[in-house]
Amino acid sequence: MFGASSSTPIARKVLAAAAHWHVELQCGGADPAALQAWRDASAEHERAWELLQRMDGQLGAIPAALAMPALQAAQQRRRSAAKILALLVAAGGGIALGQAGLQSAPWQAWTASLRTAPGRRRHVTLADGGRMEMNTDSALDVDYSAARRRIRLHHGEIMITTASDARPFLVDTPHGVIRALGTRFGVRCDGDGSTVSVYEHAVEVRCAARPDAVRRLQAGQQLRFSATGTQDVQAMPAHQDSWLRGMLVAADWPLQQLVQELARYRRGRLACHASVARRPVTGTYRLDDIDAVLESLCASHGLQVTYFTRYWATVAARAT
Repeated sequence: MFGASSSTPIARKVLAAAAHWHVELQCGGADPAALQAWRDASAEHERAWELLQRMDGQLGAIPAALAMPALQAAQQRRRSAAKILALLVAAGGGIALGQAGLQSAPWQAWTASLRTAPGRRRHVTLADGGRMEMNTDSALDVDYSAARRRIRLHHGEIMITTASDARPFLVDTPHGVIRALGTRFGVRCDGDGSTVSVYEHAVEVRCAARPDAVRRLQAGQQLRFSATGTQDVQAMPAHQDSWLRGMLVAADWPLQQLVQELARYRRGRLACHASVARRPVTGTYRLDDIDAVLESLCASHGLQVTYFTRYWATVAARAT
């Protein structure tokens, strides 16, 4: 088993970018100067690239990608990058999850029974008649038994509408456990923590660090929690569930926040330059074509998108 050169875990997005760079380099689609610029941009980028290089033969070759039709080649590159990312995470570069992470290690997300790709959504009818909507880039397992109903959300976002049933309904994330109290609620899980938003009735939340301390949320409330603690209960923002309709609603958001949200629906890395990060943005954006959204955003706000590769882009001020 290989490990990174530092005890600090490498972020999953950085590992994904390294995997895409490797694939593009093998296929002849990468600009060596742009790759070097990415490596030089931060020590974490360089660590991810070094980890990838140390894995040698485990990565495998990209089979005849340049000889394939364009669509098939793109699909092959995505599959190859996904496999490489799985190896990188397994090799020790993944996000540290703490004690709660014992329930949801990175490899479990890659072998989850239900998944969605970036930019995709999925409807699931549960065995008890309940409904679950999965948002972009999500991975989970469903575990129903005679004693309980349990969803293990490894990463991503879901909306649950529970069915009437005597068995308790639980959602586990790497950061804690949510118990439904006859409700409709959403859960979003990323590397830093989990957020639960209650639309109907109530839920109970137990943070992994303090499983004996229960926080109860009512309809219209939201709570962010991590493996080490919880934040204050907040009023749920408007349009929180707009993703169910394939839309993203931004109300006076900093541009960086909007770009970070759009990045969830697009493969690879999408960043915002610090010089424009605080620009306020208001609008409604479709989530089925992020590149079209970026084009419209640039036209209306004096911005431009620089594509270093197909999978790595940065939003910045338009050059004058």
